[in-house]
Formats: sequence, C-alpha cells, structure tokens
Amino acid sequence: MIKKILFAAVFILAVSGCVDKKKVLNIQNQDLCSAPVATLYLNTLEIQNKAETFNITEDELLVALTENLQKTNCFMVSTQERDKESLNVDYEYLLDTKVTLFQEREVYKKNIFKKEEREILSMDISLYAHNNGKKINANAKSELAVSKSKILGFSPEKDIQNDKKTVLQNATKRVSILLNDGFIKMQKSQNY
Repeated sequence: MIKKILFAAVFILAVSGCVDKKKVLNIQNQDLCSAPVATLYLNTLEIQNKAETFNITEDELLVALTENLQKTNCFMVSTQERDKESLNVDYEYLLDTKVTLFQEREVYKKNIFKKEEREILSMDISLYAHNNGKKINANAKSELAVSKSKILGFSPEKDIQNDKKTVLQNATKRVSILLNDGFIKMQKSQNY
C-alpha cells in the first residue's frame, strides 16, 4: 500500500512539471513587395548580452536576419564586404545591426521537490541602413514570457532552444517589416 501511494505521488509530481508560455504571435513577413527595393550589405554587427543563459550567436543572428529580410521580397541581402565609397547606386545600402539580449528570472519554491520559475526572454534589435546621406532606421523588440515547473531541478533543454528560436524569429521578422516601412516612407517623401 505504501509503495502504491509513493508511486502515485512521484507520478503526479512528474506529470505536473509543465511549461506555460505566453501566446506567440504568428508574424507574416513574406512577399511584402513585388520586387526588391534595395540591396543591403551586412556591415557591422554588435550584440550586447545582459542575459544569463539566453544567448544568441552572431551566426544565428545573421542567418535569421538574412532569411527574414529576403522573405519580404523587398531586399537583396549580401554578406560581401563593402564600404560607403563603393556604393555606386542609390538602391545599395550598408546595414548596421545592434542587438541587446535581456533575461529576467524569478524562482518560487513550492515544496522540496518542485520549483516554479517565471522567466522573460527579451531581444531588442536595431537596423540602420545608410547610403550617401540617406538613412533608414528600424527598431523592434521581441519578448517571450515563460512559466516553468521544475521537478527536482530538471528542465528540458529542447524548451530552452525553442524559446530562443521563437524570440529570434519574431524580432527579425518584425524588424524586416519595419525596415521596409522605412523605405516606403523615404520613397514617398522623395516623390513630393
């Protein structure tokens, strides 16, 4: 009888270890333009990491940013090194990128075996496209609020990787849309 009660208690603790995430928006940035409006040359990249375990590498950022800028069909993206003097045409721009990562964590102890952890992962991304006095800025922020129950200190690694990917994809999708909006505003102001 005691074995059954002990087994049932352990089973309930194991099953109750779950993750509750804030709803994530599905951001659509595909085919916003019928043809590319600019060629972007990835120039400088700066990542400030103020997070403990939430890390994004330069390569991960460059891949996500390049993919999402190209998905809009508004930009051709190149990693070829260029300087501002080598930009020969009006539709070529150098693109500077700055990213700041944040992580906030609160831990609440429910009992000896179980801890409740609330975490907010946040990424701010700023793009600065420039060419011979023309400047376009785009800033976006992506956050993910996560509540996790840890049983005996264990948390699945897969969840951590998925959370990072979600924040990265949302930030780069948003900023690609906002950069296109900046180009549209610049073109409208030149036509007046």
